[in-house]
Amino acid sequence: MKKEYLTISQFSALSGISRKNLIYYDKINLFSPKMVSEKGYRLYEEKQLDTISVIWILRELGKSIKEIKIYLQERTPEKMLSLFQEEQEQIDKKIRTLKQYKDMLEKRIELTKLADVITIGKITFIQQEKKSLLISEKINQNYNEALVNFYSIIEQQDIVQGYPIGAIVGKNELSDGQFTNFSYFYINKFAEDKNLLSIKPEGTYAVMYDYCDYNKTEKLYRKMLDELAKNGYEIDGDAYEEYIIDEVAEKKPDQYLVKVMIKVKKMTIG
Repeated sequence: MKKEYLTISQFSALSGISRKNLIYYDKINLFSPKMVSEKGYRLYEEKQLDTISVIWILRELGKSIKEIKIYLQERTPEKMLSLFQEEQEQIDKKIRTLKQYKDMLEKRIELTKLADVITIGKITFIQQEKKSLLISEKINQNYNEALVNFYSIIEQQDIVQGYPIGAIVGKNELSDGQFTNFSYFYINKFAEDKNLLSIKPEGTYAVMYDYCDYNKTEKLYRKMLDELAKNGYEIDGDAYEEYIIDEVAEKKPDQYLVKVMIKVKKMTIG
C-alpha cells in the first residue's frame, strides 16, 4: 500500500499550527516536512504531529527557539523526563500564583461590596473566632523601614502583592491614646513559616467604620473609646485597623474607608 503524506494545509489543520509558522519552522531548521515533492510541496507524516505538539507546548511555556532546537537534536527519554518534570514544576508554581491573584481579587471585591451595606460611625459588637494573621516584625521607631521589611517578608513567602495591609495598635498604646503608634503590620493570609504567624484571639470585638486618610484615625478611635464606656465595655486587647476602600479604588484620601476592631470585655463592677 502506497504511503500517503499530509499536505501542509492538512497538517496545519490537524496540528493547529498555521501554514505560515510551519514554513517558518522549516526555514530555520526547527521542524521540517518529511519530504518535499518534485513540485516543491511540503509533505508531512502523521507521526510528526507528536513532535509539533511538543514544540507548540514548549513555545507556550516560554521556551526559546534555540532551547527547543537543542532539545530536539539531543532528545532522549531521560532528557524528555527531565525537561517535562521541570516544566511541570513551573506550571504548578504559576497555578499557585494565579490562585493567589484570584483570591486577592476576590477579597478586594468582597471588601468593596461591604462598603455598600455598613453603617458609618456606628459601633457594633461581634463575636470573633481566633484567626491566623501573617505579621511583620515588631515596629519600633522607623515606620517606613518596617513596612519595607514586611513587603520583603510577603515576597519571601511567595505571596503576591495586592492584599490589603492592616496594622495592629497594642492595648497599652490604645489606653495611652497613641492610636497611630502601630505595633505590627499584618495581612489576612496564612504563611508556611509559623514564626511569622500571629493569632488574633477569639472573643468580643467592638467594630466601627469611618472615612479617613491613612494615619488620621484619632477621631475614630476616640469616638470608639467613648462608645465603649457608654456601653459598659473596656479594652481587653489590641486594635486591628484595616482599610476597606483604599488608594486602589478611591482617588480622594479623605474618602478611604477604614475598619477598626478592638478586643473588648464587659466592665467589672466593684
